[in-house]
Amino acid sequence: MKMLFSDLIDYLKNEKNFNIILNCSTDLHEIRDVELLDGTQTRYATDIVYFGYPNVLSPDMQPSQCILVRGENYLFPYSCTDRATVQAKELFAVFNAAKQFLQTHEQVSLYEELVQKGHSSHSLDEVINSASIKLGYSLVFCDKKFRILSYSTSIPVTDKLWKKNIERGYCTYDFIKNVMSLEAVQGASASIEAVEVSCPESPYRKCSSKVFLNGVQVGFVLMIENNIPFTAEHLAAMSDVSRAISSVVGHYHPELFQYTSADQQLLEALLIGTPADILADSISHLRVSDAMYALCIQPKTFLKENKLKQQLYPVIRHIFPEAYMTVHDNALVLLVPDQSSVIFVDTQKIMLKTMAEYHLDVGISLVFSKMDEFYRAYQQARTVLEWNHRIPDNLKKEISWDQRYPMEHQIHRYSEIEFYEMMNKIKEPEKLADYIHPALYRLNKYDQRTGNELYHTLEVYLQCFHNNKETANILCIHRNSLAYRMEKIIEIGKADLNDPMTEFLLRMSFKLVEYLKIRDLDLP
Repeated sequence: MKMLFSDLIDYLKNEKNFNIILNCSTDLHEIRDVELLDGTQTRYATDIVYFGYPNVLSPDMQPSQCILVRGENYLFPYSCTDRATVQAKELFAVFNAAKQFLQTHEQVSLYEELVQKGHSSHSLDEVINSASIKLGYSLVFCDKKFRILSYSTSIPVTDKLWKKNIERGYCTYDFIKNVMSLEAVQGASASIEAVEVSCPESPYRKCSSKVFLNGVQVGFVLMIENNIPFTAEHLAAMSDVSRAISSVVGHYHPELFQYTSADQQLLEALLIGTPADILADSISHLRVSDAMYALCIQPKTFLKENKLKQQLYPVIRHIFPEAYMTVHDNALVLLVPDQSSVIFVDTQKIMLKTMAEYHLDVGISLVFSKMDEFYRAYQQARTVLEWNHRIPDNLKKEISWDQRYPMEHQIHRYSEIEFYEMMNKIKEPEKLADYIHPALYRLNKYDQRTGNELYHTLEVYLQCFHNNKETANILCIHRNSLAYRMEKIIEIGKADLNDPMTEFLLRMSFKLVEYLKIRDLDLP
């Protein structure tokens, strides 16, 4: 439904009773918006009605549609196809009335405009951004489980709580529980009518409209207020946004609402922090053991959820046929109930080959035995991947990170970074250098002066649990050479390697050196 210049004049003159005189009207152009003439315009859009004084107009460039102040000795634009005049004292009141009329009229055509945008782009993000620009506020679209499916970038979300949700890609159990406890949410009707859902934890007002697909609610769209308060017209427009999202999703993105299995829904609930005791009935149907692991498997390049499922589900299922699996935080998350499938050498070989072939990074948690520990185990597996990205590639060659597997096979366990996580709790990490055993400083200084490798030799020797043969093989030296090096290590380092406490302090010191290098902190 088009808005034409004559429609606007009729409304302002007959319904708002302004003293407005129509000079000419061709209705050649549809009206999209209104704008004040301030003398800075370098071009004029044909679908905008300009309001102001004639003296700011240039004879060389004039708007197609304008409403100007009359009664002054200025040359009115001769090229203007649609023109009207008002008294100076009514100019701003007429402008505000026209603006409000366009916003109200826009509610009728907003749905069609957004659907057309969806048909041309096939993009849900494009629809959300277009709606955001039209309304003037940021928007977030979630499914019923509070997973973030789309959000506006044209008008970014500034609300701190929702910014965190967007960064995660979902809302936590505690957040959802607080939202669902709001009186407005509990009393909302089963329709697309928008309701205000503001909460005391945020300074921004919010309103929400449900989104339905084939008569079933599949999610909701949220509008977040900024410095300009939204009006009843904005709330009414949310219904059109909801209908448009439903249309576009139904045509082009039905995969967003494909139903997952009960097991996957259970894992997803646990992964957002839902207490295990609330899910006790569902958990009772799982095959569990007293030695379980959580795995987090992530491709090196980003894949959308449906691609993750299509391309990687069958591959990972072949390795772990007994595992429960879902997609969370742009990664595959596995609950492996059988300890042997993770620790067996044959399984590890298959994992290494598969992860290299498909360019995957894998984090493995510590072993756990109770389902209420799964959420923490997942966080451990995810943390491993975060450390893998955090450690520079050149440094990985220096520390023990890549001694177990080559760099292209990124399979790591939480036990490898648990010490780093513990050190992260230290408020003054630069002081950790004081706790490095003096033997390491002495050996390193000797190596720098002589070109020997006593420091690295001791590190490998401790990693091999004093096994001379294995140590020599790793260092590619003769066992007699190793024996000589060990004598020099004891002589120069002044450390008793047979003393359990000394060995513990030496092992810890090597890990401290690694951590300080990762943190890019200076060593003495």
